[in-house]
Amino acid sequence: MKKAKFLIAAVALLGTAGGVLTSCGPTSQRTDATELWICVYDGGYGIDWANTIGAAFEEKTGIPVHVEADTSILSRLESTLKDGGDYDIYMSHGINWQEYAMKGYLAELDDLYESSVEGYEGKFIDRLVDTAAENSKLDVKGNGEEHYYKVCWTQGAGGILYNMDMFEENGWEVPETYDDLVKLCKTINDAGLVAFDDEEVRPFAWSGAERQYYWDYPVFEWWAQMAGLDKVNQVFEYMGPDGTYKNGYEMYNPDTYYKEFIKAYEMWYDLVAANSGNSLENSYAATLAQAKANFVNEKAAMMPYAQWAKYELEEVTDEGKLDFNVAMMSTPKATADAIDVNYMVGFGDSMIVPANSPNIETAKQFINFMATEESCATFVEKSHGAFLAFDYEDVDLSALEATDTYVKSVHEKLGAQNFSSVSKNPITYATVDQVMPWPGNVYYYQGACENPSANTPEIVGDAVYQYAKSHWDSWLGSAGLRD
Repeated sequence: MKKAKFLIAAVALLGTAGGVLTSCGPTSQRTDATELWICVYDGGYGIDWANTIGAAFEEKTGIPVHVEADTSILSRLESTLKDGGDYDIYMSHGINWQEYAMKGYLAELDDLYESSVEGYEGKFIDRLVDTAAENSKLDVKGNGEEHYYKVCWTQGAGGILYNMDMFEENGWEVPETYDDLVKLCKTINDAGLVAFDDEEVRPFAWSGAERQYYWDYPVFEWWAQMAGLDKVNQVFEYMGPDGTYKNGYEMYNPDTYYKEFIKAYEMWYDLVAANSGNSLENSYAATLAQAKANFVNEKAAMMPYAQWAKYELEEVTDEGKLDFNVAMMSTPKATADAIDVNYMVGFGDSMIVPANSPNIETAKQFINFMATEESCATFVEKSHGAFLAFDYEDVDLSALEATDTYVKSVHEKLGAQNFSSVSKNPITYATVDQVMPWPGNVYYYQGACENPSANTPEIVGDAVYQYAKSHWDSWLGSAGLRD
């Protein structure tokens, strides 16, 4: 019988974020206008990377750098940008930078994009991954002139995390196709493995109560493989069959444009919702803390997660590290001849500089420093496997990858054909996250497992279509696109 590595009761004390944070609070503790203050959303990367890069920047420039973490900054970010100059850089997911730029709250970053980067022959803009620059500029005056108002913070990979040691010990092959994955789940269930508490090991641990959307990552990739990236990008344009926004809701039609999306949901439904034995009991009601404990305690072989997986899992172990190797598998292909794709989780995360910061030039200098090879490598090491939204082709990670299977697996997954749902379309940012890919942010994974008959692919496909159709006019109005 295996010994428990982590107690669920202990997780409950930590909460879903895990660990103790230094909060940014309503204001920084700025006493000297020449010092650089950075507020980082702690979303699974920690702040060791920021402190380390900050210390290197301080040593190089002599400019003191202060880094603070926060998990609630988004609730007051707009008022902070409008009224104060407390922080010089904000880094977070969910920043509605287009709206803030339109209101004049953000500094223009054009000269940053044209600046040179130490140790690199090209410019800062050339260090960015594909589409990062295009999705960071906006015409705020309506005169046809676009300016840069943000920098993409991270690129990312999501999908199915797996216990490499468990796979090796039991002779399980990493599945290459969806059909292989279905067979693997049966193999795991038939093995009759028992965890430390005599509970039978299941294929998947996951959190339906808090992170059901982690299932999006393989589902979106199945969608892209079946539909093709051209069709996925067409959907993201939100224009109807006649090439206008008026009937753009047709992009959600499960019989036409959204057919493959619903098919991808069906694949998940057949694998998980219709086969409760493929998950630990009541996973649809599990908190993230419970799901993490279940995986750490080796009660499941796999878990849907994203690039912050290893950091968050290590954070809740008694020893501060996993005692087995993990990796992010390439999502098993929808069909044998499908191309490898990677949904860029976290690609919409942003680094912004307030227009009222006293240190705009220093802030841009720091973001430029983050594009250096040294900083890019530091981020991967200290975040335990996440990657900045810069080109890593010339960044030497060989020593790290030789000892860290997880870093190597994420890096390899990023080498696939990448795509994201990030868009400058006014419907997108005017309605925040309401439109794509699940309209209204209504997810069906938890409900499908709790009540499969009420959440079949046919029912969900129609519900998605009708929701988009009934809300379309209001979305057009919010985006200023209504006739």
